[in-house]
Amino acid sequence: MQNGEAGNAEDLTEATDLEKADVELGKEIGKRRHHPAVKAASKFGKLGDQGPLYALSAGLLVIGILTRNRRLTGSALSMGGAIALADRAKCGVKAIVHRTRPNVLLEEGVYKRGEGGSEDKEEQSFPSGHTAGSVAVARALSRHYPAAGAGAGVAALAVGLSRVAKGSHWPLDIVAGAIIGFASEAIATHVIEQGLKIAEKQTTFGYLPIMRPSEANWRRRALDALRFR
Repeated sequence: MQNGEAGNAEDLTEATDLEKADVELGKEIGKRRHHPAVKAASKFGKLGDQGPLYALSAGLLVIGILTRNRRLTGSALSMGGAIALADRAKCGVKAIVHRTRPNVLLEEGVYKRGEGGSEDKEEQSFPSGHTAGSVAVARALSRHYPAAGAGAGVAALAVGLSRVAKGSHWPLDIVAGAIIGFASEAIATHVIEQGLKIAEKQTTFGYLPIMRPSEANWRRRALDALRFR
């Protein structure tokens, strides 16, 4: 198909072998979307949406600051920044690419894919935002709490698989979302760490001379609580 022209399940003559395999695998997995176990798993997958992830990072940030837990605070900051960046990246890709969701192909026999975004959510399959956010959070958590890395990774993988099983995404949508999540977390964490280092130097070397000693002391304490290590 060219530039998203409508077609049926068999009309993949111009698709690459990888896309054909992706569609076939997605169809096979999506056929079980009405199974009770899949429906239960899809409810868990909703935790990978931006709302719950932002709430998680905000809650951990508050706890980290109140308990003066540097590692938890740093992890929460990384999570929040990574989620925001992953969300923007996901929206950016969806704005230039449209792809029909598996459930549309399975129920209506229509598959479209091509350049140019779409306002129709049923044509916003690529990439998976739930996976992008979940991977970003899992990576941020594992960076600061290595022991939790395996569990966080499994949870992120489960979110991605649940989206395929539900018929909301193709397998390659999940892969693309995971790549976005990894990249977003790496960038967000680097930017946050550098920002904190700059702020710390400004306080340490007196770049803000108008601050009274008591204010400077308060700022040092705040930065101390926000340090990653």
